[in-house]
Amino acid sequence: MPIRSSFPFEAVLWDMDGTLIDSESIWIEEETLLMRSLGVEWSNEDALHCLGGPLERVDAYMRSRSGNQHQPLELAYELIDRMITRLSGGVDFTNGSKSLLDEMHLEQIPMALVSASTRKIMDAALDGIGRHYFRHTCSADDVTNTKPSPEGYVKAAEFLGVSIENSLIIEDSKTGMQAAIESGAFVLGLPHLTDLPMGGKVVHREGLAELDLESLGLLFQGVFSR
Repeated sequence: MPIRSSFPFEAVLWDMDGTLIDSESIWIEEETLLMRSLGVEWSNEDALHCLGGPLERVDAYMRSRSGNQHQPLELAYELIDRMITRLSGGVDFTNGSKSLLDEMHLEQIPMALVSASTRKIMDAALDGIGRHYFRHTCSADDVTNTKPSPEGYVKAAEFLGVSIENSLIIEDSKTGMQAAIESGAFVLGLPHLTDLPMGGKVVHREGLAELDLESLGLLFQGVFSR
């Protein structure tokens, strides 16, 4: 039986930073450098607090850590510029994500990329990883409410013409997981930097390494049988 016909989901909706591309360490590096330029040492706890965005929350937190001496979104805009420069130079896929993405593309599974990053950051990343994989991409600029709101995922499913309840979301942050769970989709959580919430349609896995379509479907056998 072809894998596509036995794959249990109508579509796969990918998170970008940390899930598909290995960019979380770049975010942390640029946050650290930006805050150091303001005389503030950026700790692991600070970085984890900001993991998954959205940028408005990151900006507010950075302003509070630096004495509230900047205008709203001033630090966010500088961080965006730093990230565009870094991602434009190329970015690696996370371990195992490219082989899984290639297999999904080969099997013609509808896919979307949904991120809490801005459109400029997403486009810089897509220039490196390839736009051809995704039938739809959704950035923070394309929704009224970004993650932890489920709006981006729900709209992506609508654009693909699939049921969000029968789609799979792959996420790696608490903010993204909240959005994914509230959307009603099945969710694969990748808790590589922080603990992630559970849910009735959620499966956790350490990462995407050595995962293919067949084994991905098998992960959710117990969920479907509940």
